[in-house]
Amino acid sequence: MHKILFTALLFCSATSMNAQQFIEQLERDTDGQGTITVTEDQRLTNMINTGDVSLEKPAEPVDLSATPGIHVITRKKVRGYRIQMYWGNSSRSDQQKALNIGNRVKAMIPGIESYVTFESPHWRCRVGDFLTREEAAKYLTQLRRIAPGAMIVRSEILTTAQP
Repeated sequence: MHKILFTALLFCSATSMNAQQFIEQLERDTDGQGTITVTEDQRLTNMINTGDVSLEKPAEPVDLSATPGIHVITRKKVRGYRIQMYWGNSSRSDQQKALNIGNRVKAMIPGIESYVTFESPHWRCRVGDFLTREEAAKYLTQLRRIAPGAMIVRSEILTTAQP
């Protein structure tokens, strides 16, 4: 009976508190505890506080390419190939191995990008953004000096968009 009464009391107090009070309670500085900072779009705050769901259109983005001295490079994701240099487990040492191999590749071939990612439960290091398998194969022999098990894999890559 006490559990049901406590749950009902907790539910009533939670629903009577509006979102702003909840956020203020989260952000309150309490000795001996960490702090939480809640960042939200002002439109969301307005919607919560007023119940108005008509969101205004966001401001238009600024076109930096028209600004003298600023060069904007647009990259888009496409299907292509990368060279997988390392595939390990979830330990910190495996993360460090993946980062080290990526750094060695960048030192060996300065123009090549290194991507160290974690896909549970594995750390991996992939390099390059190659549109064709043949383009990736040109680097594979050279990169196998760093990682003998390196192989070409299909992947989503970043490529420079044509204007």
